Amino acid sequence: MPMATVPGPRGRPARTEWECASGGPRVALALPALVAVVVLAACGADTDTTTPPPATSPSQATPAVRPAVAAAPDLATVMSVSAVNDSGAMVVGRAGPAGAEFYYLAHGARPIPLTHDGAPIEPSLLNNAGQVVGIVADPAGHQPPSLVRWQDGHSTVLPVHGDQVIPEDLNDRGQVTAVAVASRPGTAQGTDRATTARAYLTDGTTTVDLGVDPDLNEHNLYLNEAGQVVGLAFEDSGTSPHGFLWDQGRLTTFDTGPTTHPVVTGINDAGQIAGLVLDDQDSPSGAHPIFRPAFRWQSGTMTALAAGADGVGPVRINHSGQVAGVVADPSGSSRDVVVWSATADAKPTRLGIADADLVVDIDDRGDVLVSALTGPTASPGGYLWHDGRIVVLGTLGGLAVDPTGLAADGLVAGQSTSADGTWHAATWPPIG
Repeated sequence: MPMATVPGPRGRPARTEWECASGGPRVALALPALVAVVVLAACGADTDTTTPPPATSPSQATPAVRPAVAAAPDLATVMSVSAVNDSGAMVVGRAGPAGAEFYYLAHGARPIPLTHDGAPIEPSLLNNAGQVVGIVADPAGHQPPSLVRWQDGHSTVLPVHGDQVIPEDLNDRGQVTAVAVASRPGTAQGTDRATTARAYLTDGTTTVDLGVDPDLNEHNLYLNEAGQVVGLAFEDSGTSPHGFLWDQGRLTTFDTGPTTHPVVTGINDAGQIAGLVLDDQDSPSGAHPIFRPAFRWQSGTMTALAAGADGVGPVRINHSGQVAGVVADPSGSSRDVVVWSATADAKPTRLGIADADLVVDIDDRGDVLVSALTGPTASPGGYLWHDGRIVVLGTLGGLAVDPTGLAADGLVAGQSTSADGTWHAATWPPIG
């Protein structure tokens, strides 16, 4: 997951492609597009499963418009907010003289550069303790990149090593999951270099090999506050991948059917896992269709998240077990946001956001943050489902909005265009 050279708006795939995001209360920055995907907590749902209410477009719902406010006025060239945590602290980025620069910005404080021994950190993860995890490259290029955890201006190299290290998730205890990729010369003349990948959990002192061969085509290793890790892995070469749950050294695998496999998109602190069901013939990430059946899994019980004949995009799960995602008809042309209840029957509620492309976030108050490739102004836009109504995120004077995260108090962070079309960091204050 390389960092973009210049921070800017989210580079989303087309509607027919897959976009995967992490679950749990921490924030994962979707590099290279500098996008935070935060999954927090609950949204109520209580409608009939067989006849969901019809979708209603945001324009028909006469939504309110929220004013946009610059996120970091003391950094005039800030272009993006990569992540926001529950306290409203953010990771922000701008274009500097030597390339992209990244900063940690706490509420009411001056931004602090994200560096390690003077070298810039390419941030990937942010938690509610204010810790940032990212990669630092060797300026001379002689050593592989290092995995680093940063907090309050101090940084530590984490003991996960490889030719490439991919940060995956971070909990509020400071535990980190990562994939380390190592390469070695081919075994025969003219053969390509072979690569091996291993999955690890580290607290900064101790590193545990999780004993799985992770699927490098998918985001893996979602982590909750109990230290449980879930993801997608292969047991044998040439076989279909399995979902797995690692819990204190015990590994449990689960499947979705004889010709399908799961793609995990999150785990909550109760050990409930959410994801999609992919056909074994689907292409790897970024190429196969985005809308597939969804599920919730716990302790060996698989619950299908019904959406009629529609498929579901990447889903988010909260602490109570409620799940939110974008549903679409087989063509992908008709879409809406649906929230499934935490009850065993997983009742769906349709929110009536017809322009939805991705559920970015769902919080403890029941707010759902949504992004759209084509919003109210025929440009990228954002919506917030709050207190039973659809709210359109206003711009900084331009046409486009790109929401990236939602704090516990309802603050929305992201970026927006100004009247001249330039992208700038932006926040939207909580709705009173």
